[in-house]
Amino acid sequence: MQDPSAQKRNDARPTSLAEVREEIDRIDAAMHALLIERSAVISDLIAIKKVQPVQAGDDPARRTSAFRPAREASMMREIVERHSGLLPLDTVESIWRVIISTFTYVQAPYDVIYARSGDGLSMRDVARFHFGYTVPVVAVDEPAEVLGSVGTRGDALGVIPLASNGAWWQALEASDAPNVIARLPFVERPDHPAGMPCLVVANAPIDREVMAATVLSVTFEADTDLPPGVDVLAQSHDRALVSAATSEALSAVQELDATAVIVGSHAPVFRP
Repeated sequence: MQDPSAQKRNDARPTSLAEVREEIDRIDAAMHALLIERSAVISDLIAIKKVQPVQAGDDPARRTSAFRPAREASMMREIVERHSGLLPLDTVESIWRVIISTFTYVQAPYDVIYARSGDGLSMRDVARFHFGYTVPVVAVDEPAEVLGSVGTRGDALGVIPLASNGAWWQALEASDAPNVIARLPFVERPDHPAGMPCLVVANAPIDREVMAATVLSVTFEADTDLPPGVDVLAQSHDRALVSAATSEALSAVQELDATAVIVGSHAPVFRP
């Protein structure tokens, strides 16, 4: 059954340019009002977090970080699945990425540090597409510099292209190293305007309860027959960075390499 309000709008569609422009102005004002309303809700959230008592078992790093990659990935998937009409998906995704990242920033300011790794322009596109223009963005040359900067700060996210040279992920094996918390882009498609495959690292706990895939640093040859559900993210000689999409895949990787080290996790890969 059609929504009565939608039927009413269809019956009263504008018939002149003046009416069309008036309707556009009304919609623009409504969108702006909703953003203001959202900011008021975030203000309430910030106030609640300041006075909410620490619960037993709470992780301090998780309480101070406003970045929730699993939730963000889920939100982006829902937006893509319900989208329709003339507006390109690229535009819709970029608008929501700016909204989400900016509201995250006003909750708890952070910087984004990315590695140029041979393609600085594409990496800048990745950083700005996913985190917007309010969040400060810093470019460095190599993944090691990203990990070093993030490792000494509690308020930074690092973005590293998977195509970077060398087995840079081995540095993640240290107990005090940052962890992989997200895989970009959240929505994978061949024509993505900022689709260079990257990982996001941060000083945050590995939250495998809400993430679908476990990221491991492993040792095996490139021609190793991998079990279903295992995705090779990067390879350098006999060192590899893999993603295990299921608990069965995780167990299989650990059987292949008993020295495999879990270095993070990420949300499900979504390909519309």
